[in-house]
Amino acid sequence: MESWRSRWDELDALAPTNPFAVVIMAQLQATGHPDKATRLAPLLDLTRRLYGYGYTRDRIGALLRLVESMVRLPTALESDYLLAARQLEQEHEMSYVTIAERHGMAKGRTEGRTEGEANLLLRLIQRRFGPVDEATTQRIRSADSAHLETWSLNFVGAATLNDVFRD
Repeated sequence: MESWRSRWDELDALAPTNPFAVVIMAQLQATGHPDKATRLAPLLDLTRRLYGYGYTRDRIGALLRLVESMVRLPTALESDYLLAARQLEQEHEMSYVTIAERHGMAKGRTEGRTEGEANLLLRLIQRRFGPVDEATTQRIRSADSAHLETWSLNFVGAATLNDVFRD
C-alpha cells in the first residue's frame, strides 16, 4: 500500500473511472495523518476530488461514507468539515449528507440552522417591506423550522407582510 504514496498522481488519474483508487487514496491519507486533528485538510481534499471526478450523487455519497470512516475526524472538527462540504455541494449542485446525516440523526434540526433560516427571512422581509417591529422579529426568531419554511415560501408571492404569515 505504501508504495502508492509516491504514485499519488497516478491514483488521481485513475480515480475518475476506478473508485478503488479513491479507497487507496483515503487509506494513504489516513495513515499519513495518524493524528486525527491533522486530518481535516486531507479529508476536504479527497471530498473536493470526488466532486471533481464527475461521479454521480449516489456514488459520491457511498464513497464519502467509506472515506469518512477511514479518515476519521475528531468530533470537534466535524462542524468545520460540514461547512466546507456544504460549500462544495453548492459549488457542484449536489446533495451531500454523510456527516450531515449523522448530525441530523443525533440532534434533529439544529438551533443554528433555524436561527439562520430566521435571520434570512427577516432580512428578506426588511428588504421588501422595510423595518420590522419587535413583535414580528420575536415571532420569526421563536418559530420552528416548519413555520419558517412555510413563511419563506409564502414570502415569494407575498404582496404584504400579512401574506408572509399565512398558514
